[in-house]
Amino acid sequence: MRLPVVLTLAILTSICSAAPVTFFIAPDGSDEWSGTLDAPNAGRTDGPFATIARAQQAVRDALMGTGVDGARVLLRGGVYYLDRPLELTPEDTAGGAVPVVYAAYENETPIISGGREITDWEITDEGRWTAQLPEVESGEWAFSQLFVNDQRRLRPRLPKTGYYYIAGEAPPTANAGGKGFDRFRFVPGDMRSDWSRFEDIEVLPFHLWEMSRLRLAEVDEDRSVVTLSTPTCSTSWWSKMAAGHRYIVENVPDALTEQGEWYVDRQTGVLTYIPRDGETPDTSTVIAPRLPYLVQLKGDADVGLAVENLTFKGLTFAHTNWVLPERGQSVPQAEVNIRGAIRAQSARNVSFEQCRITRVGGYAIEFGAGSQNCRVEDCELSDMGAGGVKIGSQGYTGDEARITSDITVRNCVIAHGGRLHPAGIGVLILHSPRNLISHNDIHDFYYTGISVGWQWSYASSNAHDNTIEYNDVHTIGQGVLSDMGGIYTLGPSPGTVIRNNVFHGIESYSYGGRGIYFDQATTGILAENNLAYDLKVGAFCMHFGKDNRVVNNIFALGRQGMIEPVRKEEHQQFDFERNIVYWRRGPLFISNASGSCYTMKSNLYWNPVRDEVTVGKLNFADWQATGQDEGSLIADPLFVDPENGDFTLKPGSPASEIGFVPFDPTQAGREASATRWVASPPVPRAYPPPPAEAPAIPLWEDLELADVGEMMPGFRTYEDAEVKGATARVTDETAASGKHSLKLTDLPGQEFNYNPHVYHSPHFASGVIVGSFDLRMEQGARFYHGWRTAGHPYVEGPTLRIADDEILRAGGVDLTAIPLGQWVHIEVECSLGDEASGQYSVTVTLPGQEPERWEGLNCDPNFDTLAWFGFTAEGTEAGAFYLDSIRLEERKETE
Repeated sequence: MRLPVVLTLAILTSICSAAPVTFFIAPDGSDEWSGTLDAPNAGRTDGPFATIARAQQAVRDALMGTGVDGARVLLRGGVYYLDRPLELTPEDTAGGAVPVVYAAYENETPIISGGREITDWEITDEGRWTAQLPEVESGEWAFSQLFVNDQRRLRPRLPKTGYYYIAGEAPPTANAGGKGFDRFRFVPGDMRSDWSRFEDIEVLPFHLWEMSRLRLAEVDEDRSVVTLSTPTCSTSWWSKMAAGHRYIVENVPDALTEQGEWYVDRQTGVLTYIPRDGETPDTSTVIAPRLPYLVQLKGDADVGLAVENLTFKGLTFAHTNWVLPERGQSVPQAEVNIRGAIRAQSARNVSFEQCRITRVGGYAIEFGAGSQNCRVEDCELSDMGAGGVKIGSQGYTGDEARITSDITVRNCVIAHGGRLHPAGIGVLILHSPRNLISHNDIHDFYYTGISVGWQWSYASSNAHDNTIEYNDVHTIGQGVLSDMGGIYTLGPSPGTVIRNNVFHGIESYSYGGRGIYFDQATTGILAENNLAYDLKVGAFCMHFGKDNRVVNNIFALGRQGMIEPVRKEEHQQFDFERNIVYWRRGPLFISNASGSCYTMKSNLYWNPVRDEVTVGKLNFADWQATGQDEGSLIADPLFVDPENGDFTLKPGSPASEIGFVPFDPTQAGREASATRWVASPPVPRAYPPPPAEAPAIPLWEDLELADVGEMMPGFRTYEDAEVKGATARVTDETAASGKHSLKLTDLPGQEFNYNPHVYHSPHFASGVIVGSFDLRMEQGARFYHGWRTAGHPYVEGPTLRIADDEILRAGGVDLTAIPLGQWVHIEVECSLGDEASGQYSVTVTLPGQEPERWEGLNCDPNFDTLAWFGFTAEGTEAGAFYLDSIRLEERKETE
């Protein structure tokens, strides 16, 4: 660009001054001007720049001059749509010799956007808005987020409310290549093969602590099997798409029916939006993200060059894109591969102050290799596709120049994460030491609030000497994922301190909604003066680790128990001292109440609804006699109002007798001096809450998709560990239909007569349930089939047995002889819930004969739910039987 001589002289005059140079940017500016005025002059011959890129170049030029004390770029209020991300290199900060500041003009709100405003809407006869996007049609642009009046809108999903549930596992296709799982069985009617734009539909299977996002490849409605275009990230059990797991189908054009939904057709380039009540194109701002990130600080740790001494203040960063790659999105944990809207590599002494990062497709900000002594203070990070702040690298390094360290995140609101990737974390510290996470309000995530460490063993870790203090972490999990905590740790972390935090409202989907969760190999952490309460599972969990201390905390109101040591080890895992434990439900110890590898001392326990405190099978006196909990008490701590979150101790509390030192939980969260942001529009839930009860999943299994030698899909399998061949495996030796069946084989020398056995967990709680299967008995086989409730002891419902005399018996009643070596069809029918009667019926169809039915067979009158549907080979001598065509479903009344 060639500038007029007078403007060039103006810039040079500014550059040559001894004071810091200041440049201005404004929506009504021009890159042809000097940028040294905060508004256009009267003749519009000079004024502010129009773009950040032009100001960046002016700063570079200024820093090349002599006597420059620093540089400021002040952005006037308005929206700045970037054509490309802002990339700052060491050249943009002159090696950190002088400060460089990009800041908001006083009392104004500049927004740096990676999106594009959608205009030129047409309104269809049905009231839908449509816009033609040529860049989408040409393949130059794709997006999976849309924001209307600063609020996220969702693509069309199925089901419209709640979740679909996987009916059963299916073996991976050859295309999965042993990398993961790419098929599952669905409940008939949930998936359709005639959906339009099939290749753009995404399937979101929920595993345990992760969710995958994979494109649809094929729907076989005849066999109720769906195939995905790519597999999940692992062949391990946690990556399975197992029976009973949830899934959602997203971006289904045929499901575009509800207000606030939108769909963009990549083939035609047409964007369609169904407006909410009161929305009109003239009064609505609709933005689709275009850029994957907004700012990159691009130093190079390998050659010792850093972006240094740089400040961003008062700016809003918004609208970054994330599009599902061809390989899909499936990672082991924490959406760790998802990048940030702001990315820092080898950044030193860089700060973000009073900034907003919002409506982004991934993490808000990431500090990568070589970034050190950086700060995120008094900021708001909200409405994020993944998490808030990601610090460090996934691998250990001994190279100090490449270690990410000494990052401060303080006085921030970090909220409304996981909108695309539900396992995103509020603050994720990987291999990174000496970070300070302090006085933040972290809430509305679907996985963990804060995570420290990235090492699953006792091997070397860079995650040491981190300080996590005075954070208010709440509304975490929300029933979407499992195996989580308010804070979660991994690996050796000597010198790390977790203190004066409040963790509450931690709600997992199934297991693992904990306050403080020390996972694998957690080592050397001190947790003190924390309050953890209102937790689905327990307050403190130690999977395994060593040399940890848990001191002077208040742990309260876990709904499944309180303390959860898991794996036994030879060394000392943790000391648990001077803590107050208050609970109403579940046991004191959820697991491993052995007293080995940990020490309990001087604690105060109270359960206001129980007369006695027990630890495992021991009463408290016997527990103390083992040497544990020396100096501990069972007494009311005298909290002011624990059920409503007030854990202030009243005068006369016995807590002083154990040496407990009171602390003030109200000090957690943002300090009074922090910026009070103008409220953003509400951020709606991205994923539904769990159902009140586990859903009933129909079962159809003909074993034709399973490979020979595999265990039965959708069933838990237990076999004899010592006797080779005493198994329950898929075979092609015989079949009632098709080519495969399940063979359960007994052999001499088995330790238990209940192995091998297989069972399915269907969760039926009402209605008339029908279970059926084909059975082939061989010489010496002993057969059992049973229905049970959950729990121990369980209640047994219908039972069938065949012993050596080859007579089929139902609860001790002889029914009929079963021929050997031939397929027989058996059907069991029983009412559950309010209709449960303690009776059931059995129908048997022998080869070449009409079905014969027995009604009024008796079972336990308390049997009213079906949680265990199983088959057992009960022999201890040689014998086998085969199963095929297993079905379990609710009987539908015909008209």
